[in-house]
Amino acid sequence: MGIEVKGINIPAILIKFDNNKTINENIYEIEKKITNSFFKNSVFPVVINDKGLDKELKEKVEKIMENNNKKVIWYSYKRLLQNYERKPLKIIKKTVRGGQIIEYDGDILIIGDVNPDAYIIAFGSIIVMGTLRGIVHAGIKGDETAIVIALRLRPQQLRIGRFFARSPEDIDFPNYPEMAFIDNGKICVEQI
Repeated sequence: MGIEVKGINIPAILIKFDNNKTINENIYEIEKKITNSFFKNSVFPVVINDKGLDKELKEKVEKIMENNNKKVIWYSYKRLLQNYERKPLKIIKKTVRGGQIIEYDGDILIIGDVNPDAYIIAFGSIIVMGTLRGIVHAGIKGDETAIVIALRLRPQQLRIGRFFARSPEDIDFPNYPEMAFIDNGKICVEQI
């Protein structure tokens, strides 16, 4: 089958590791495929399936990206968490309109925008390859390691586990990808 490297919404490219190959074989294929100038200055969410990456291998993947003017913005792992099995990554290739509700017992990747009054609810993490203006709740079953990432993070309300925050009013939002996560009992947002 081979590793999958797909354009999902320029400048974002999704990498899915091939479960039938070793980590090093996957890393070799990544290096071979992303040198194409088509992917220049892209950002990459990486889906690892059942295989984990230790710190050294993670640094190796990120170094390959850096050497090719690219950046990993998110890792999705398919593992057990708090006695339930997280399902494979759910990919939604459309804009989520106001009033729509998407709920999933795993990680969610949305290739498009999340409009105001749309609800995205996930057992795991949520990544939006577009503008997030709706309401999101990652880690709904209490997973405080869940994260929320968006190319433009402007939610009406953002929840991770039992913590929640709202976007400040009357500010100029940044025009770069951001990640929200729990740190010391509060939701923090940083540029990625």
